[in-house]
Amino acid sequence: MNQQSMTYTGIRTTFSLQQQDGVHIPIQNGIPVPSFDPQERLKLDLAGEWRKQRFEADHDFSMAQRDERWIDQAREEAAGRTEADYNDSSWETIMLPRPENGLKGIEAAGSSETYENGVWYRRTFKLDEQWKDKAVTLHALSISYVADIWVNGLWIGYHEGGFAPFAIDLTRYVCFDNDNTIVIRVDNPPWGSRSDMIPATVGTDFFNYTGVIHDLYLSGSEACHIARVDSVPLDTEGNVRFTAIIENRSNVPATVELQGALFEADQQAEAFLGSPYASKIKGAEAAWDGELSATLTLQAREARAVTLHARIRNPKLWAFWQPNLYVAQFTLVNREDQSDSFHTQFGIRTVATEGADILLNGRAVFLAGIARHEEWPDTGRTATWDRIRDDLQQMRSELHVNYVRTAHYPNHVYTAMLLDRLGLSTASEIPLWQFTRDHFEIQEEKRLSDQMWREMVFSQYNRPSVLMWSTQNESVEVKLRTVYNTRLVHDLKTRYPDGRLTTQSAAADQPGAHDPSMEPLDVASWTMYFGIFHGGTYYEGTKKFLEDANRLWPNKPIVNTEYGHWSGENNVVSDSQIETYKETLKALMEYAVINPDGTRNHDGFVAGIDYWIMYDWYVNHNNWIDTFGIYHMDRKTIKPVGELIRADYRTFTEHEGGFVK
Repeated sequence: MNQQSMTYTGIRTTFSLQQQDGVHIPIQNGIPVPSFDPQERLKLDLAGEWRKQRFEADHDFSMAQRDERWIDQAREEAAGRTEADYNDSSWETIMLPRPENGLKGIEAAGSSETYENGVWYRRTFKLDEQWKDKAVTLHALSISYVADIWVNGLWIGYHEGGFAPFAIDLTRYVCFDNDNTIVIRVDNPPWGSRSDMIPATVGTDFFNYTGVIHDLYLSGSEACHIARVDSVPLDTEGNVRFTAIIENRSNVPATVELQGALFEADQQAEAFLGSPYASKIKGAEAAWDGELSATLTLQAREARAVTLHARIRNPKLWAFWQPNLYVAQFTLVNREDQSDSFHTQFGIRTVATEGADILLNGRAVFLAGIARHEEWPDTGRTATWDRIRDDLQQMRSELHVNYVRTAHYPNHVYTAMLLDRLGLSTASEIPLWQFTRDHFEIQEEKRLSDQMWREMVFSQYNRPSVLMWSTQNESVEVKLRTVYNTRLVHDLKTRYPDGRLTTQSAAADQPGAHDPSMEPLDVASWTMYFGIFHGGTYYEGTKKFLEDANRLWPNKPIVNTEYGHWSGENNVVSDSQIETYKETLKALMEYAVINPDGTRNHDGFVAGIDYWIMYDWYVNHNNWIDTFGIYHMDRKTIKPVGELIRADYRTFTEHEGGFVK
């Protein structure tokens, strides 16, 4: 999968799979991809004051292959900026994480600065004695778009892609007796200026933020430690498969003992909605059977995998509005009695399809959804636990959703954690937005799209709230999209199967209901804007399309991934927003699998709907604010359509959150 044709000569992907102990271990930047679940380990948060300097970037250079020649040229271009003794006192100060783009925090055209170019960031940090002999890892949850990183004057690695988290080993680069200097070179080429980026389309209708978007921190663990533990619920009887990835980052062999324990999550704990740490929500130890221990020997700088099974007795199932979670705790002890601990939250639930039904825990469900861009008027895409939680609680309590579409890209890793804890479901998607044939042809060689898919899956692997993985949104090309969908589904289901469903968000008119790229996917999903962006009327156009889709794909559930209309500034066309909603929803619900009273619609085949969108947002060209939102960007001002949605969605979910009677 990671092999690339010699035709493409640009920047290379950094993600691969290494088969070991019968498991495909995810590897990036030379180490196993760690879990991005926060751990009770040494941590140095790099949030705070940095020095920064903008520069006019050579985008061709930024997107070139990283080799010795590139590193030498980058050092020359930097003119000393990457060195520890460089004087950056004339640079500006910025508090990271936050976008480089200037944001006024108001809902108005031009209020967000369109900065799509280069910026240098620098700061120093100290590591005290307790960090010595530890494996030191840099965790970056989102840097947009291409990031190259130097520590103490040495180039240590790079990452392409503005939405996924990544990690780099710093163990051999940091010191403990002096200040350490970290330097990040960021280049964010304008969307539409290059075909080898993702997103690549000039009209991409979300905002192109530059810089260190999400959290950036160092972790310190034992040299031999637990990199990640992936959980897969196998049934509703409580059987769970755990795959622990152990990494020995030292230069000597290590023999270690792994021991696991399982706990119920305490939903009454303050930390349940107050902290991302799974270790802080442990309640009573769960009753379980099985073997969660192993002894293994690792060679120097080796990664091993161990697969373990347990059955939780009388399991409490995760479902809509029923955030029953468990916490897996694993400890690793070596001969020197050095210990490492790891915690992750997980849930017992299954998701499958049967004909036109999506089954959650073996029962048919109806997804009553609303989409959400992860964006705020004053901080852009930079998110915090509290802000994400407040958004999702508002969607659940005020609009009665059971499903949240996370727009067109992986959200902050906290988002899925909070969806787990609120009992809300989602489909996670990578940012392939309206790809043409040219875009797909490049990715057939470059395979950045494949890397983004794997980064998305492995960063959200243990989240029961994620029911589906989505491959793209509204792409034009069909033939290569079919090849692409087939490849990603095969990769997931044969190399790192997690029991989830696969889907995409196709445009209803690209090419239509007969879209052959639906074939490899479990769920057939389309955005539906009849009477707006494609032919027909709100009601008749949607109804006919649904009938054609069911006739052509009778054994696939059908999900509507977008419907709606803009309200205009000051709600000048709110009547059109209301009419679109009423008429489109009427057609959707005539064929929904559920009646308003929760009973089965035996003629139904629409398993889910998703209104576009919760909040107004900034668009990339900056000429206006997109006003499709139910609420304005302030999260307080609801539009007239919102009252209708609130009443309707309550009826869809009042029976067990959306299960069909």
